[in-house]
Amino acid sequence: MAEMRAAFLLGSYVFLAAAQPDPFERMKSLAGEWEADLPGFGKMTDSIRLVSNGKAIEETLGTPADNEVSIYTRDNNRVLLTHFCAMTPDGHVARLETGPLNGPQERLTFIFTGATNLHNSGAAHMRLVVMTLTDRDHFSEKWTKTESGKDIVFDLSWVRR
Repeated sequence: MAEMRAAFLLGSYVFLAAAQPDPFERMKSLAGEWEADLPGFGKMTDSIRLVSNGKAIEETLGTPADNEVSIYTRDNNRVLLTHFCAMTPDGHVARLETGPLNGPQERLTFIFTGATNLHNSGAAHMRLVVMTLTDRDHFSEKWTKTESGKDIVFDLSWVRR
């Protein structure tokens, strides 16, 4: 009887875990075309697609004439973000990552861990990205760029096109 109860409890736990998709799987549902208004810049577009057989997510955001690319991948219970920046003169590549993700989360916080082609620590670079997964047709991103110790936040509320 105790063995049956343990199996049922374990079975219930597995069912509950499977019913709640992990954050990276939720991010995959963002595949598609998006738009947002960014004061001072105008209408922004965002194209998200799955690449590498669904192992990575590619995001191209900006305007049709001026855009940049980010790649999201999983690393065990973290999500990594590699951002190919177009806002800086030399186009550095910033690496950011979440902390350990345990269970479903609506908000993912990516923190700067390093960069290539960044000539000094005061040079402009993205140091923080906060992504909030609202629902199938809405999500938001707050990109924080730092330069010489000062932060500029780009707050984007995306709507599916």
